[in-house]
Amino acid sequence: MPNIFFLMLRRLRTPIITLILIYAISVMGLVMIPGVDDQGQPYRMDFFHAFYFISYTATTIGFGEIPFPFTNAQRMWVVICIYLAVVGWTYTLGSIFALSRDQAFARAIQYTRFINKVKNFTEPFYLICGYGQTGRLLCKVLDEQNIRFVVIDLREERINEVALANYHFDAPYHAGDAANPELLKVAGLSHPMCVGVLGITGDENTNLSIAISAYVLRPKMLSICRSKNQEVSDNMASFGTNKVINMFEAVGAQFHLALHAPAASQLKTILSDFPGNPIPTPIVPPKGHWVIVGYGRFGRAVHAALSLEAGISVHIIDPEPQAELDPAQFHLALGVDAASLQAAGIERAVGLLVSHDHDANNLSAIATARMLNPNLFIVARQNLASNHLLFEAFKPDFTSIRSEVVAHEALRAMASPMLSRFVKHIEAQDEAWAAALTKNIEVLCQHCVPENWSIKLDANNIAAVHAFLARPTPHLQLAHFAHSVLEHGAPLHCIALMRCHAGEDILLPSDDTELNFGDEILFIGDDAAWQSHDAMCSEVSLLEYARTGVEQPQSWLFRKIATWRENRALELNTNAENLD
Repeated sequence: MPNIFFLMLRRLRTPIITLILIYAISVMGLVMIPGVDDQGQPYRMDFFHAFYFISYTATTIGFGEIPFPFTNAQRMWVVICIYLAVVGWTYTLGSIFALSRDQAFARAIQYTRFINKVKNFTEPFYLICGYGQTGRLLCKVLDEQNIRFVVIDLREERINEVALANYHFDAPYHAGDAANPELLKVAGLSHPMCVGVLGITGDENTNLSIAISAYVLRPKMLSICRSKNQEVSDNMASFGTNKVINMFEAVGAQFHLALHAPAASQLKTILSDFPGNPIPTPIVPPKGHWVIVGYGRFGRAVHAALSLEAGISVHIIDPEPQAELDPAQFHLALGVDAASLQAAGIERAVGLLVSHDHDANNLSAIATARMLNPNLFIVARQNLASNHLLFEAFKPDFTSIRSEVVAHEALRAMASPMLSRFVKHIEAQDEAWAAALTKNIEVLCQHCVPENWSIKLDANNIAAVHAFLARPTPHLQLAHFAHSVLEHGAPLHCIALMRCHAGEDILLPSDDTELNFGDEILFIGDDAAWQSHDAMCSEVSLLEYARTGVEQPQSWLFRKIATWRENRALELNTNAENLD
């Protein structure tokens, strides 16, 4: 960490030495030049009075001649000293102003402040490497959930946007290469309150370096990295990355699930979306003939999903030759003109996928295709979030935004490991099960994406220790979490999605389920339910109220009295039983 004080002294060494010499010469002259006291006797000014006089004279304050009126020789020397001091201070202040505008010095100050802010964190935080579209979206969601974060990005103009963003707290940020392990370390990777690192830069090699640094410095910490090809994904996974996000694979899997299990796909989308957002409209792609415009990694992923379904044929349009494709199912063109679309069978098609790397080509293809076939089901790839107004005007049936896909996958991994496991379990359930749960969620949360949280009944849970070890009766049940402890037993809007018991995941456990020490329960619901559950796990008296329905005494004295009464009643009952 650079020492700003000594750095400033080194940069201002020449003007400071110049000013010191001017003061030294001025003081020495006043000491050596003889003066006259009020009795007319000669005297010489001592060093203290000389320094005092020069100090206020050089700064243009001016308190007069001390301790006695000066002689002409002294006044002549003072005039020389005044001009020397003015020149010296002008040179020094000019150097200070120039230093304050120096970009290197400003970066050093910012870097020092960044390090100090990270060091002083006392709350859990995430280290986000990359502040592109995905990073902005994740920071916004984390800020809404009052979760702290630190931001690193290579581009300084992006980092400046963090300073201007309207976040609830002052997020530390720094412009630097996230592939540098030293920068990651000072940015909080080795900080005890850092709970996770996200490598979501646009450079795969940088993300891989982040995964390696996280594995070496904090092997047990949550790490989430984005990749674009399978080789890098496998490499990241080999270094213990908890979640490797391949945007194209994620879209392909999502599209495949929407084709053969639309209800499960809708439920998965709801649980992966940002809390508070409106529940998205179900997407059910039709079966029949499809035209894919643009055969990059996005188009390949969707083509693989379509090829797995019976009753679907696909024709591909791309400006680059594709030797692996059947020539009868491929047309060499950009796909934005009517001729190429007609050659691909757009007039008899039921669906169109546009997946070029440029939004202008995608929008042009949509406009041309709709003129030829207005009834098309259109899936569009949106590359830039800033083009959302254009895509909203064209109204495709499904829009895949790269930043949102990655952000959803990352948020699901960050929110709760249990939620990630539950989402995987969805695909193994039938459509009726998924449709019924989706309907319950819509009614429960008033058509908004619910919050999600988990409760672990272990030694870290004070209330759980009391409920299972100190006072195990009445036995703690899942039904005790269905009513609020903050609003006198009012029903809570929440659903227990999954219970993890002895390493086994139990989906949708019933309310009469008796819980055990070590269980973990995944809930979804509104903010009031989350706050009530959080209070139950942190206050023994509130959990007792949930189990018994009786408000527990709060003070030490009344708790002692209540315990004495319980013991007294138990003793009387025991004596009565013995007499019988």
